[in-house]
Amino acid sequence: MELPGNAGEDSCSFLPALLDPGNDMPVREATVHHSIDGMFAIRKDKWKLILGQGSGGWSRKPQEGDPPGQLYDMAADVEETNNLYLDRPDIVRELTTLLEKYKKEGRSR
Repeated sequence: MELPGNAGEDSCSFLPALLDPGNDMPVREATVHHSIDGMFAIRKDKWKLILGQGSGGWSRKPQEGDPPGQLYDMAADVEETNNLYLDRPDIVRELTTLLEKYKKEGRSR
């Protein structure tokens, strides 16, 4: 079925990854997350950028002195303990720009 130009599919098939486990090509360019409190995050490659402080929900609350956002290297820090937001402004800028593009387009697919 053909979708109108202003519509987007609500999912993305990961069947290619199941059929070819050796395929390391991503199914999507990036993935957008949205917390219960309305905070956005975006994941691309090994990076996860959270546009806000705390967890965006019930767990970790912002601490005094926290940077305005969070950036984690998910390959090296799956527990999100080392916030690289201030150390990697290049990645923060790249992912923020991509997220803003997705928001402007009205979808992340």
